[in-house]
Amino acid sequence: MSGDGSGRSGILLVLTAGVSWGLLGIFVRGLAELGLRAADIASLRSCGAALVLCAVFAVIRPKAYAVKLRHLWCMAGCGILSITCFNICYFEVLRGTTVNIAVVLLYTSPAFVMVMAALFFGERLTLRRIAALAAVLAGCILVSGVFSSGGALSPRVLLWGLGSGFCYALYTIFGRCAQNRGYDSCAITLWTFIFSGGSGIFLPNRRDIFEAASGGGPRFWGLLAGLVLIATILPYCAYTAGLKRLTPSTSAITAAVEPLAGTLVGVLVFHEKLTAGAAAGMILILGAVFLCREKNG
Repeated sequence: MSGDGSGRSGILLVLTAGVSWGLLGIFVRGLAELGLRAADIASLRSCGAALVLCAVFAVIRPKAYAVKLRHLWCMAGCGILSITCFNICYFEVLRGTTVNIAVVLLYTSPAFVMVMAALFFGERLTLRRIAALAAVLAGCILVSGVFSSGGALSPRVLLWGLGSGFCYALYTIFGRCAQNRGYDSCAITLWTFIFSGGSGIFLPNRRDIFEAASGGGPRFWGLLAGLVLIATILPYCAYTAGLKRLTPSTSAITAAVEPLAGTLVGVLVFHEKLTAGAAAGMILILGAVFLCREKNG
C-alpha cells in the first residue's frame, strides 16, 4: 500500500463502486417488472458481464487473459465461491424474509473481511477499524429499517444470510490474493466473470428471459445494459482497483455506502419515504468511511 494520495484515490474508487452497486435496484426492479426472477437477473448479470469483458479485453488488453494455471484458484474463488455462491445465499434469504433484513445480514461482510484479513494477511484489528465496523453495522440496521419492518428471522434464514455476508466478503480476500500474485484489476475482473458467467448459465429459466426480451423490447435491452455496465462491470473494476490501494478491511467498510446509495435511489427514483432512522444510518455509514479515510491502513 502506498502513500496518502494512493489511499485517497483508493477510497474514491471504492466509493464509486459502492454507489454503482447502490444503483442496482433501478435495473433489477425494471427487469422484475418484465417477469424475470432473481435467479434469471443474476445469470444475465454474470453472463452479460463475462461476454462484454471478454470482447473488450480481447481488443484493448489481451494480456488480461494471461493467467498461470496455478493461480486460477484465486479467480475461481472470486467468481464462483464469491459471486455465484453469494447469489444463491442471498436469493434464499430473500425467499425467507424481508429485503431489509437481507441487507443487514449481507453487511456482516466487513466483519468477515476484517477477521480473514487478520488471519491471512496479518492486518491489525485496530480500534479505529473496530469503531468503523460498528458504525457500518449500526448504520445498515437503521437504513434498512429492520426493527420497524416486522420481518421474521428463522435459524435457516439466519444461516443463509450469514452465508451471503461471508461469500460477499470472499471477493475482497480472493481479490487481494490475486493482486499479491501480480495480477491487476483488469485480469481479476475478467477472470472473475469468466468463472461466474460459466457457473451462472445453470441458474436461469431461459423461457422467461426470452419472453422478457421479446415483450420488453428496447426497455429490456436498456435495463440489461445498465445492469451489466453500470451496476456490474464499473463497480467491480473500481472496487478491485481500489483494493490495490487500501487494506481489505478499509475497502469492505468503505463499500458499505452501497445501502446508503440504494436508499437515496429509493427516495429520488421510486419516491420512497426517507425516515429519521434511515437518515441517521446514512450519517453513521459516512462516519465509518471518514474513519477509514482519516488514517488508511
